[in-house]
Amino acid sequence: MSAEIESIIDDLLSEEQNIFGVAIINKAGTLITQTENWNLSNDLGDINKLLGAKLELGQRGMTNITVQGIKYMMVENTEERKIGTNITGKGHLIIAPIPIGGTGALICYINPQAGPRDALFTVQSYALKLQNIV
Repeated sequence: MSAEIESIIDDLLSEEQNIFGVAIINKAGTLITQTENWNLSNDLGDINKLLGAKLELGQRGMTNITVQGIKYMMVENTEERKIGTNITGKGHLIIAPIPIGGTGALICYINPQAGPRDALFTVQSYALKLQNIV
């Protein structure tokens, strides 16, 4: 992993205290990095399926996704963002495609005590910073 990506992740984690885990997938659907406390390697297939689905207007797409054994209900699934929430209070997922509508992604695990929207803008702005690197 490049020092540039590492520095972006460090900045993201220090700017947004509610992000507890980060992973980055490149355009080929390969995991390029993840924080030590989070392992998405077994869930890449579903994540790539979610990212690769081009939704027509009105289509919901995947209604849930399981990451590290936690099931998240997809509460938002657009080209700009995919937000999942665990209904038993185990946290949230924000998946920000890189570039918007692309197949790479910045994936963040959000503190169960916070709402996913609290961190959304920050996650999306950091996904833009990764656009020419990933």
